[in-house]
Amino acid sequence: MTELDYIIKQISKTNKKNFENYVITRIWHGINQSDIKFTTQQYVNRPNGHALTDMYFPQFNLHIEIDEPFHNKQKELDINRETDIIEATNHKIERVKITNDINFINEQVDKIIENVKNSRLAKIKNDTFKPWDLEKEFNPNFHREKGYLDIEENPAFRTILDASNCLGQNYKGVQRAWFKSKVYENHNLWFPKFYENADWDNKMVEDGKTIIEKCKIEGRKDTHYYDLINSPIKRIVFPRSIDNLGFILYKFKGIFVTDKERSSPENGMVYKRIDTRFEMKK
Repeated sequence: MTELDYIIKQISKTNKKNFENYVITRIWHGINQSDIKFTTQQYVNRPNGHALTDMYFPQFNLHIEIDEPFHNKQKELDINRETDIIEATNHKIERVKITNDINFINEQVDKIIENVKNSRLAKIKNDTFKPWDLEKEFNPNFHREKGYLDIEENPAFRTILDASNCLGQNYKGVQRAWFKSKVYENHNLWFPKFYENADWDNKMVEDGKTIIEKCKIEGRKDTHYYDLINSPIKRIVFPRSIDNLGFILYKFKGIFVTDKERSSPENGMVYKRIDTRFEMKK
């Protein structure tokens, strides 16, 4: 995946949304800095569900929301949604109000462009700006140097081998999806597939806070349950996923432990998320 592929795919998500496409492309081309990263349709957890913000600049913790005319009929909903996003992320939100006056739209967009450019220069001046490098995002060394994994930053790896070695496994090759950690006591690395097959039906539900691992193999359901129900092991979870360009990725989704109250041989093993951030040893 090249940076051009990435940018085109992000913009293409707005192809059927004319106003959104106009604003996002104008912002991006106005900024004109290839070391700045943006995403469209950025996922943000809310107390009851989630939100998708129209444009997001992770280097500046800045979300852009584009208010088309229909937003005039849901002002209270928008206020509640924005409050949830700010409380969940502590990020800033800039809004672009769509009217029939193109000059008014452009003035709002130009202010956002100026703010992003100024933020970039300020970070460069105080040596806190980290240029976007697509290859580094998937490089285990990039995450090791940062010293942590945090789902807010959406860390992802191209292979199970990369994710495993990022956490100190030092493998030369892997063919499994489950490992006991060599570095972190009472932790296992898990790379589940969340789709049903002949033997298993695994799901991530409740906006990523819960995983259900259901064994379908007759004669093994009970033993699987009793083998795991009292396990103190924490699971560092990297589900298999397919990104917008069709690439297989393994994305960090947090630390999970057994939920004894909800697990059973019939319902399967249930795991609850206890942390969205994992601190790595230097």
